[in-house]
Amino acid sequence: MSNDTPAVDRQALPEYLAARREAVIEFIRGFGLIHLVAEPHLRDHLLSYPLRGGKSLRPALVALSAGAASGKDMTKTTLPLQAAVELYHNWTLIHDDIIDEDDFRRGQPSLHREIEAVAKKSGCDEGADKYGRDIAILIGDLMHGSVSLVLLKLVNEGVSSETVISLLRLMHAELTPALVDGEARDVRFCLENVGDVSEQQVLEMLEGKTAALFDYCGTSGAMAGLDTSDASDPRVRALAGFSRAAGLAFQIQDDILGLIGDEEKLGKPRGSDLREGKHTLLLLHAFREANPEQKAILKPLVGKRDITPEEVDLAENTLREIGTIDYVNGIATEYIESAIPFIDDLDESPSRDLLSGLARFMIEREF
Repeated sequence: MSNDTPAVDRQALPEYLAARREAVIEFIRGFGLIHLVAEPHLRDHLLSYPLRGGKSLRPALVALSAGAASGKDMTKTTLPLQAAVELYHNWTLIHDDIIDEDDFRRGQPSLHREIEAVAKKSGCDEGADKYGRDIAILIGDLMHGSVSLVLLKLVNEGVSSETVISLLRLMHAELTPALVDGEARDVRFCLENVGDVSEQQVLEMLEGKTAALFDYCGTSGAMAGLDTSDASDPRVRALAGFSRAAGLAFQIQDDILGLIGDEEKLGKPRGSDLREGKHTLLLLHAFREANPEQKAILKPLVGKRDITPEEVDLAENTLREIGTIDYVNGIATEYIESAIPFIDDLDESPSRDLLSGLARFMIEREF
């Protein structure tokens, strides 16, 4: 697959992602969301996650889908939509970090821990952890609600109100229910024993929890680029299919990196899925293929809240022995290989070439 993608993309993509990240942060900073509320801790921490930056894959996917569908550079026109999907993504991260009890995000304390530290600094040790969670949940709610205000700015960029209303309907009537349903499945799976959940069930969960937002980025970007309210347009469907498959590959690679990646690049400790007992493709394959000795090593580590770095290393080495890392890498690669044909029939353009590079980045990245 890598030989089929123009080499220029390998140099251009990091620069493009960095430019999207800078532009989106600047847009969000200047939008004035903090003026929607008066409570100091809401105002002070509302933009904590967005201003930390990130990979900016979703804003890039919006802009490139718009460009690939229309054949024009739609980077500036779709900036409000790029910012909207980034804010949408960030409210889900806030809630996800609380659900997973994660202490770090992008190399800094997770939002509920950040607010907890502020409460403790003010002398409120008792109940500081609950306060941090409560305020973080409210910030996530506020961010979710404000996404529509940001998206409506597309009208100022010349996108028709009919198209914008369709994008809002897709977000709130289709994306949000799918995403929450996927997250709920992920939570429910933790009640099951390892092996009681099938690979297909995990993939269906990922379709909602992660791939639905990627699908929305491709769909909404293409609709904005074409200025159409018709989500069934063949170009829109092509970019939706590409984005959904790429999103699944992204999440599978994320699960792999969560175990074997570099903590400094990841911005969080390795082994969080193992600590939480999450039913990832990694664990499903490992317990399906492991011999009794290997299962005896792994079983005590699944769901161990105080798992040590040495034990994470032991789990990684055991999964490598079983062949799990290679197997799950293969699934991610298959999804990327299934994504590329979706955009083959689109007219050649710089945006389409960068999308191909973005697909490859999904499974070659180290963070």
